Amino acid sequence: MKKEDTVKLISAEGFEFVIDKKAAMVSQTIRNMLTSPGGFAETEHREVTFPEISTTILEKICQYFYWSLQYASYMESLSPSEARKGDA
Repeated sequence: MKKEDTVKLISAEGFEFVIDKKAAMVSQTIRNMLTSPGGFAETEHREVTFPEISTTILEKICQYFYWSLQYASYMESLSPSEARKGDA
C-alpha cells in the first residue's frame, strides 16, 4: 500500500493507527479535515490527532470504518430487491 493511500490517526495516548484513506473517509469529520483547502497540517501530513479519544475507543472507531466499507460493498453487490429485504 502506498503512503499516500493511508492516513494516520493518533489517540490521546499517542498510539498511531495507520489505516486506508478510503476507510478514514467514512467519517465526514475526518474527510473534511483531510480535504479542506488552506494548507492545514492534517491535509499536508495525512495525520489527525484526537487528544480526547483514548486508544481503545479509537481502535473501535477504526474497526467501524472498515466494517462500514465492507457493509457498503456488500449492499452494492445485492440486487435492488435483495437490498430492500435487508431494510425491513
